[in-house]
Amino acid sequence: MDMSVPKRPRLVPAPAPWTIADMAPEILLRLPPDDPARLVRASLVCWRWRRLLTNPAYLHRYRAFHRTPPMLGFVLNLKQHFQGMAQLVPTSSFRPAASDRPGLNVLDARHGRVLLHTAQGQRLVVWDPVTGVECKIPSVPSYALGFNAAVLCAAVGCDHLDCHGGPFRVAFVGCGERGITFACTYSSEAGAWSQRIEIEQPASVDGRPSVLVGNTLYFTCDPYINFKMLGYDIVRQELTVIWPPSQHEYYSCTVLVKAEDGTLGFAGVQNGRLYLWSMKDGPDGDVEWVQRRVIQHKTMLRTRGLSTPPEVVGFADGHGLIFVRTGNTVFSMELKSGHVCKVYTCRSRNYDVIVVPYMSFYTPDHAMGRLQSP
Repeated sequence: MDMSVPKRPRLVPAPAPWTIADMAPEILLRLPPDDPARLVRASLVCWRWRRLLTNPAYLHRYRAFHRTPPMLGFVLNLKQHFQGMAQLVPTSSFRPAASDRPGLNVLDARHGRVLLHTAQGQRLVVWDPVTGVECKIPSVPSYALGFNAAVLCAAVGCDHLDCHGGPFRVAFVGCGERGITFACTYSSEAGAWSQRIEIEQPASVDGRPSVLVGNTLYFTCDPYINFKMLGYDIVRQELTVIWPPSQHEYYSCTVLVKAEDGTLGFAGVQNGRLYLWSMKDGPDGDVEWVQRRVIQHKTMLRTRGLSTPPEVVGFADGHGLIFVRTGNTVFSMELKSGHVCKVYTCRSRNYDVIVVPYMSFYTPDHAMGRLQSP
């Protein structure tokens, strides 16, 4: 008969309760990136939080958690200035060191950078509003009667969540003499422009913002001359011509967008309605436009009492935001929810407005030189 004493079950000590210090990294991780002042204020609480919120590994995790860079503001050109002036209008708590760029006009913004050009001539400037760094680009080797350009990150393997200070490229598309359209690319690493490519197709390129789909940048041409779109594949170095939907062939109130499926999209206002299109490959190899949505809005798209119809003036890639100018007021619309917000009032109705959204994360490590001690 077994008379051994039964073993008592071993008691496992309960885990220590979580403290505020333990939960702080998870709490701070969820602070919204479209209000960067919250992160900056949190970094002033104590040295432990300061070290955490300026740690590169933690900030990489923060950006990966939120995935899409927030829209900190938008850049537009103020035509009432003699030589023009680009101004960054904040839509968040972010405030750049200098929001006004006198003598410069905006062309594009992407991957944390803004591309500007001088009011006179084709001199280009790349500006980083977060760091304040400016880079002047050498003159384009070819003269253009009309042109547009785009800036993009050139770092290999970059997730484009924190592109500040890395290499970049500038894609330039212009229309030359004798019906020639050309394109070339500037590399900040090489410090030089590539050899230009040409097509014998007259295209009066205008200054509306471009859209990047894969490796191809798409630009629009002046609708009052011959409305079309140009695709510039910066990897293959190829130029292609795309025609707009037939309903918008002679209408200027349009802008290029990226469709929900990631393809090239197109937005235009007509008869008080906002039309959204996406492009797909047809059975014979040609491209086709498919109408995706038609939106009506009695305030943003009103036409009564206006000498000029509403027009689409901008698009925020990754946020599903369309900007529409009605009279001297600019509205933003969330395409998914339909929410409309007034974002800007123009001083005059007599000049064109182009809204170029600026999207980037702004974290306390970028404000280290200006932060107070905790």
